Amino acid sequence: MMPVAPEFTSWTETPADDELRLIPIGGLGEFGMNALVVHSARSLFLVDCGQLFPSDDQPGIDSIVPDFAYLEPFADRLQAVLLTHGHEDHIGALPYFLRRWPVPVYGTAFTLGLVEGKLREHGIDADLLHPVPDYGRVKVGHEDGGEIEAQWIPVTHSIPDACALVLHTPQGVLVHSGDFKIDPDPLDSRHTGMDRLKALGDAGVRLLMADSTNVGRPGRSPSESACREGLEAAFEQTKGRLFVTTFSSNIHRLQTLIDLAYEFRRRVVLLGRSLDRNLALARSLKRLALPDDLLTDPKDAHLFDPDELLVLCTGSQGEPMSGLARLLRREVKGLPIEPGDRLVVSARAIPGNEVAISRMLDEAERLGAETSLEGLGPVHASGHGSRDELADLIRAVRPAQMVPVHGTYRNLRAHGKLAASLGWPPERISLLDGGLCLRLFGGDRVDMPGAVPVGKCFVSEGVDHMVDARVVKDRLILQEDGVVFATLLVDPQTRDLVAEPTILSRGFVMLSDDEAYTELLAGVARKTYEEAPPEIRKDGEALRDTLRLALRRVIRKTTQTRPLVIPVVLEAPGI
Repeated sequence: MMPVAPEFTSWTETPADDELRLIPIGGLGEFGMNALVVHSARSLFLVDCGQLFPSDDQPGIDSIVPDFAYLEPFADRLQAVLLTHGHEDHIGALPYFLRRWPVPVYGTAFTLGLVEGKLREHGIDADLLHPVPDYGRVKVGHEDGGEIEAQWIPVTHSIPDACALVLHTPQGVLVHSGDFKIDPDPLDSRHTGMDRLKALGDAGVRLLMADSTNVGRPGRSPSESACREGLEAAFEQTKGRLFVTTFSSNIHRLQTLIDLAYEFRRRVVLLGRSLDRNLALARSLKRLALPDDLLTDPKDAHLFDPDELLVLCTGSQGEPMSGLARLLRREVKGLPIEPGDRLVVSARAIPGNEVAISRMLDEAERLGAETSLEGLGPVHASGHGSRDELADLIRAVRPAQMVPVHGTYRNLRAHGKLAASLGWPPERISLLDGGLCLRLFGGDRVDMPGAVPVGKCFVSEGVDHMVDARVVKDRLILQEDGVVFATLLVDPQTRDLVAEPTILSRGFVMLSDDEAYTELLAGVARKTYEEAPPEIRKDGEALRDTLRLALRRVIRKTTQTRPLVIPVVLEAPGI
């Protein structure tokens, strides 16, 4: 593996004429927020522009997007965004990005259909979107016609119209796999374009960037068609209502469920905005067949017997505002969950969501529904290729340089070891991480000069700007340890205290004797103020910092907690 320099000091300079930079500003070392900068002397564009969903330790945050600081010195040169597919971790940051840089966005039809809906919600012009067919080509780069040509190669994944990207550059051919698997029997008959990828390998590929999500799984990922067996068993064994939750973008899975509903004479009820929106888009693009008379409005569900209904709902990850969550809270009239009903979660658990999903299943059981998948067969198939498929891609493309992408650093390292086991020497395997720059030069020279500034930007839909990371940190402190206010009343002339400091706390657990502990903190505040030099007393900000540090120190020592400490210094009126 190649050594990594700690800092790329000249990153604000335009690349040299024979230099091509590849800089992941999200998506490496983590799952989500995928965004890759491709930058040469004459070209600058992004591959994907995704978001990350917040965790429990980021209260009040709706979305996390990449920090695009690298692009600012080159703001007037940015030319495009190229999309591999339509999952949120690849397109979710686009509205925030396009507000700053309204550049053309290229992708396949279903991908751009999803993007168009997002842009409409944010009031952004959809004229920026340019659809590309399978195997279509687009030139990106300088205004003279472009120095880099991109081609979209179809791949199978858990969403329609997913593609790998091939970049024809002056430094050679680059292949970015996107998220992919090699499904021998895809439901839409759209196979991964292995013939084209092998032809590229025969002609010579400079670099392969390949999905590392399932590198830890041996063998091959099951075909999407395998899910029919388990889902059909669920239909056969369910006497009451059948509730199924899956990702709303998994149109192939939804098609299987719709086909089974037709065969088992169950009407289909949809619960969840994204389900309504994505199915409508898929139907308009002829990616899904759905008889009009099969759908039933939720408000009419009570007109049918339980064994006549299939309820498709959002909420496979335990989301609190999803269709399934509303069902579990009994907020959907005419659709109770009762004994005899069954809930099937036809999706994998995204890391971090396991507790929420467990609570959801427990609540469904509490209402009487069956949630066990035992005896059903497979009800989910991953959209990412396992080890044998990753090896197939490496052998087909035969790149001069192998770069694992998409996943935690453990995934990337394991993928590098897989390439090494196939005969790739260490100097031809580059392990990147967020912000690390890989440079390709003429000939076969490759180096990693170090890292550029990267980070996360927090988005709250209730405000029209990014939320500072310090705000998120303060929210977490308030959530975990509470807040302590220390109020001091001083003489405006002499600057002496005119009363004992008062202590007020919220959400902060004191010692067993609250009154004595309050007196302790008040004494610390008084002593700190009285011992402060005159120049500190006159400087409001310096005085508050001094009080804050003193109170934090004693609180941490006596309670091992770190509440937010807010000193308030007031001048006594009428003195």
